[in-house]
Amino acid sequence: MPLDGLSTTAFNAQTLKLASVSLRTGGHESRLLLDGTPLASGRSGTLTASLSGLSEGTHALVATIDRGFPDGSSTTTRTLTVDTTPPALAVVAPTRSVTIKDAVDVTGTVESDAQITAGGATVTQSGTTFTAHYPAPPAGAAVVATDAAGNRAVRNVTVRTTYPSNIRAVHLTGRAYAYLKLRNPVLALAAQHRINAVELDIKDEDGIVNFPSTVPLAHVIGATATFYDAKAATTALHKRGIRVIGRIVAFNDPKLSTWAVANKHRDWVVQNPDGSKYLYGYNKTGFTNFANKQVRDYNISLAAEAVKAGFDDVVYDYVRRPDGPIAGMRFPGLRGKPEDAIAGFLAQAQAAIRPLGGSLGAAAFAQASTRPASTAQNIRKMAMHLDVVIPMDYPSHWNKGEYGVPDPYVGARQIVQRSLVDWKKQVVGTGCVVVPWLQDENFRGVYDVPKVRQQIAGTRANGIPGWLMWSARATYQGAAYTPDATSALG
Repeated sequence: MPLDGLSTTAFNAQTLKLASVSLRTGGHESRLLLDGTPLASGRSGTLTASLSGLSEGTHALVATIDRGFPDGSSTTTRTLTVDTTPPALAVVAPTRSVTIKDAVDVTGTVESDAQITAGGATVTQSGTTFTAHYPAPPAGAAVVATDAAGNRAVRNVTVRTTYPSNIRAVHLTGRAYAYLKLRNPVLALAAQHRINAVELDIKDEDGIVNFPSTVPLAHVIGATATFYDAKAATTALHKRGIRVIGRIVAFNDPKLSTWAVANKHRDWVVQNPDGSKYLYGYNKTGFTNFANKQVRDYNISLAAEAVKAGFDDVVYDYVRRPDGPIAGMRFPGLRGKPEDAIAGFLAQAQAAIRPLGGSLGAAAFAQASTRPASTAQNIRKMAMHLDVVIPMDYPSHWNKGEYGVPDPYVGARQIVQRSLVDWKKQVVGTGCVVVPWLQDENFRGVYDVPKVRQQIAGTRANGIPGWLMWSARATYQGAAYTPDATSALG
């Protein structure tokens, strides 16, 4: 029978809106009935009826054509099903401790007629149970159940990994790594087991990518340099047992902000209320807009490239809003609060680099644990998408009297110890590890060996074994670090 329009007999809320049925009469008396109620009748042309008002459940559609003598009448019946309820889906992530390199099985249950898909995983399904096998622990990965009507249920799954909290690292710019008089003393510290990791700049405060990047936008804006070869550098450091942490200065990016404004991409930068580029203090070139897709994608592409080249971690610095009163800032395209956009960016980045075998970290002002609005860094929300969070707990950055410490320079141990208590509270239940950034340079005081040791002691008083050291000159006082660092490679 010439019954048209029913490419499916199972409808969900979306497909039902457009559903209809047509019956070609051939000039014979014809009729369409739904659950015994006439929908359309006649003998001319084609009978058409909408099905958009069908209620949940099953329905009987009957089409009849009466051709008279001698052919008589013919009848066709279709059973239609309207199902607007997503299938029940339960997903169970493993609770055992896993590393960033481990393959992982995620299990679950689903309604019997629904099929499971999971991007990046191999799925096996038997009746109402399934297993999704991931070659690396998933982060924000979607497990999707689709039933016969096309209804979908989605569960995002993140498997927490164990991050080496024993990290002891020093920071090197790309220029410093290229300069043997600065690189070799750091390698000596590793050989003496005083450190076990190096934080190496990928993109620093001047917006320069420190190695020959293949990310197209880096070339378009003229941001590439040749201070080191990423693959060669990570291979050489790994051979010495050194973990390689890549630092990306995310949104304080002079190269990208300058190029964006010059090329009429003003929505790529944070703006004043009148639409001009927002500037402040030491930042005279502009702050890129963390709500902008192109800006986010650029920073994530650099992270993925670095992990592919052998970096163990990527740590985003300046993953925040600019300094100053937020009432004077505009973030084109921002939906919701700035701190939610920052956390969302980290979720996007983690989902991109986790399948590549990379851990994700973020540096934040130490004060952000109690004053998140000042930086748009909500530590708990950020920690949900991080393997490690790094408070910049430099005594020189604290005001006198904070945490009851009259002089943070004199009380270097106390200010570190007391402030980290709040940081540990922020990450409880997230699986994220706290590893503080400490100060090994003379800024607002002389930070000699005893003063550096005081900061380390304040860290360990909280049960935190690891640290990163910052020195803008890339010179470090190895005597302040005990020679008992164990491997942080995983």
